[in-house]
Amino acid sequence: MNPEIKNGGHKKIYSISEFLSNYQRDINANSPKRCKTEYEMKNIQNNNNNNNIQKMNLFGINDNNIQKMNSFGINDNNLLNNVLNINIEHIDLYTDDNNFKSGEFIVKNYECKFIFDHRVLLEMINEIHFTPKYFEFPIFYFFKGTYDKDSKIIKITLKDYRSYKIKACSNNILNILNNSFNNEQDLMLYAKNYKILRYKEKIVYPKNGWELYDPYCEYLRQGINDQFNFSEINLNYNVCETYPSVLVVPKEFNYNGIYIIASSRMKNRFPVLSYYYHAITDKRLFKEKGEIKSYLYRSSQIISKSQIFEIEYMNKIMNIENNGKGFIIFDCRPYLNAKANSFKGAGVEDIKQYKNCQELIFGNIENIHCVRKSLKAALLKAYYGNETIVKGKISFNINNLNMKNFLTKFEDTKWLKYISDLLLGSITVVNHLLKGVNVLVHCSDGWDRTSQICSLVQIILDPFFRTIEGFAVLIEKEWVSFGHPFAIRNGCSFQKDSKKERSPIFIQFIHAVHQMTLQYPTAFEFNSNLLLFLCREIYSNKYGTFLFNCERDLVKNGGKENTISIWSDVFLEKNKYINDIYKEMKEPINVKGELQYLNVWNDYFFQFDKLGRVKENGIYIDKGQNLSNVIKDNKKSILELLKIIKEEGKEDKMKNNKFYNLYKNEL
Repeated sequence: MNPEIKNGGHKKIYSISEFLSNYQRDINANSPKRCKTEYEMKNIQNNNNNNNIQKMNLFGINDNNIQKMNSFGINDNNLLNNVLNINIEHIDLYTDDNNFKSGEFIVKNYECKFIFDHRVLLEMINEIHFTPKYFEFPIFYFFKGTYDKDSKIIKITLKDYRSYKIKACSNNILNILNNSFNNEQDLMLYAKNYKILRYKEKIVYPKNGWELYDPYCEYLRQGINDQFNFSEINLNYNVCETYPSVLVVPKEFNYNGIYIIASSRMKNRFPVLSYYYHAITDKRLFKEKGEIKSYLYRSSQIISKSQIFEIEYMNKIMNIENNGKGFIIFDCRPYLNAKANSFKGAGVEDIKQYKNCQELIFGNIENIHCVRKSLKAALLKAYYGNETIVKGKISFNINNLNMKNFLTKFEDTKWLKYISDLLLGSITVVNHLLKGVNVLVHCSDGWDRTSQICSLVQIILDPFFRTIEGFAVLIEKEWVSFGHPFAIRNGCSFQKDSKKERSPIFIQFIHAVHQMTLQYPTAFEFNSNLLLFLCREIYSNKYGTFLFNCERDLVKNGGKENTISIWSDVFLEKNKYINDIYKEMKEPINVKGELQYLNVWNDYFFQFDKLGRVKENGIYIDKGQNLSNVIKDNKKSILELLKIIKEEGKEDKMKNNKFYNLYKNEL
């Protein structure tokens, strides 16, 4: 039975009580899959009519479905040919000015791989010993490349600023990389293939990541009441293209003026509810019935002089259950930046127009360009140590660095300063919410710094978001659903000037979460492995989660039907991401954001070896480690190495290698 349709029957406005009575949702159970909106059904129907999409349920793929995916280039007949379509060139990979390793550089349509010619698998690199046979990276990690005709050297730079120097007979490799993807459908190809390959591997997922976040269930879990409505006024994304189809808005309001209200804000991102905080407090400390109720809203910056509808809407939404405590506006931007936008037709609110607006606070959080430059500088400091990039001397190994000198240079990148700004801004918002003061958070467009602050605030306040499932729900809600432009920020967009809009905003958020986990090591169900996994996969194009700019694009391109959510794989290997010392902490965590409390995330900045390979792909013997234990733990891999050395007749060459002899003696 459908809830009553109000406002002339063309938009659905569900009161909380109506929703509960008609749908009988159990908010303590796992969220059921929400019925598709009319917009979703329309797009799926249109795509089916054009033979573009055959809906595939994550747990119900079959060979018949796959055969009908041919318009995306991934039916069962051409799947393997497509995925394994490779270009191979024999090259020399330079590790520094004078040394190189010969091998084959293989370019597939979804990854690049370098395989060593002579299987020189036992090497000494400073004080760390490792034994990977090859290294690889997703092709979508490719950022740019140059070719020097005289030296025949190709320099490849990835999106995480790792770089490689390759000597090849021609620039064929570079041409292939530059032309590897030319439209949005190419960008989805790897994710679609990956889903089908997982099916062929007969993977059984314990959870479907696309079903974790249900807006109805999540807001009911938070405890919102009849002061609000679930509204599908943005059902077809006509009011705001980058907002979700389901919004939580004030109950008693004239929605006929919603388009005017939306037009007062950049990209039509008008104020809507992000989070409801409700706590029973100690009456000895709080006089007002021992109860706190406060609301966190999000929007974009104001772009025109406030209209009567906008003022009325703000007065209504910002003073709900406020008991006269008023509200504040938290503008994430530096004051001068916000003022400068006024010359472009945007700017800041005149708080005198609003009822009970206490203050307009500026967060002094820098923009996407500063963040991009900062992380680039920080990564290059980690990768190349004290050497210049021009010389090409790579120092991926943390043991090669003078840490005191490195930390001094790292400070110059301002990376930790920018993380500190995020945390301090979040703490400011939290402190007001804890006092029962409502808060509106916005930046310029309302999808970068706003997503960061709203997410960090909820992690501080709500223990659910410090669990693996809650963290997934939070990212789906504040980033995917509320329209963080992943495609543009990750460099997967073909929009004009999109290269200038690349920025690691999501990675910066993950780094801020990591700082919280260091301060409260038992309060989070997940460990740093999960955070590192998210940072690595954001550029891979393997998961639909990070492929789109907003919910509308996700629906339009059939993202949920044709790709796997990253959370499906997270829950498949959940044990890898469990914090063994986790103990639920129900109260808010008292995060410290000042620089002196922050630390360099070594596992992130030093996750690669000398050749830019993820260290977990090899065998390592660190100084001071018990060699016998390492050999026992890696017995299978080491036996394989010894077999290869024997088959290739390299035993004589290895007889003076102390590690080779130790391996043989131990085994």
